[in-house]
Amino acid sequence: MQPSLGKMSAYKMFNWRDRAASSIEQTVASFLELGEAVATRWIETRKGVLLLQMVPDDAASGAIYMFDRLREQWYMLSFEGCEDQFTSEEFDRAFSEYDLFRLVEQPGLLLSEFHPATA
Repeated sequence: MQPSLGKMSAYKMFNWRDRAASSIEQTVASFLELGEAVATRWIETRKGVLLLQMVPDDAASGAIYMFDRLREQWYMLSFEGCEDQFTSEEFDRAFSEYDLFRLVEQPGLLLSEFHPATA
């Protein structure tokens, strides 16, 4: 069965090695400050963090980001059917449909899937 949002891609964004923080909470807070956003979903494992980042007071402004804690690298997850207009409910559906938890547990999987960002 074809997932409802089409093909998923991961875009390498920021190498975070130069922004060392004493905790993952500080790392995420610094990342969210860049976009003046809030995390409405935050899934964390020992190896990765998955966020739904949204503009405050805009329920359909979400984008999905993944932080590889071992490589200190941020990625944006993009879908053919939606990139940065996710609602919390759409995120929950994508999380289940695309088994995104496996990426939080094994962020190295993104290394074979990612495409360079064009922005």
